[in-house]
Amino acid sequence: MKKNKVKVEVFVPLGSCVCDFVPLMEKVGRVTSKFKDLVEIQTKSTTSPEATKYGISDTCVIVEGKIKLSANFEEKELEGAISKNLR
Repeated sequence: MKKNKVKVEVFVPLGSCVCDFVPLMEKVGRVTSKFKDLVEIQTKSTTSPEATKYGISDTCVIVEGKIKLSANFEEKELEGAISKNLR
């Protein structure tokens, strides 16, 4: 039976310098690499319709559309949010 992947959305200010959000993307990468084929990562703009839907105006990570982590989250928080949503 094939499992559904946990959806991880990373919201970043795409109009700004990449150096502003590289540390966040590296942290997301370190955590999600532990889950290999169990997660789907999408990078989206903080000005996208999805960001508006979630009420986002700053850099953050959303897991499965319900768990919001600010840009300064601890890696264990993201690990826990992904683990909690594995099906």
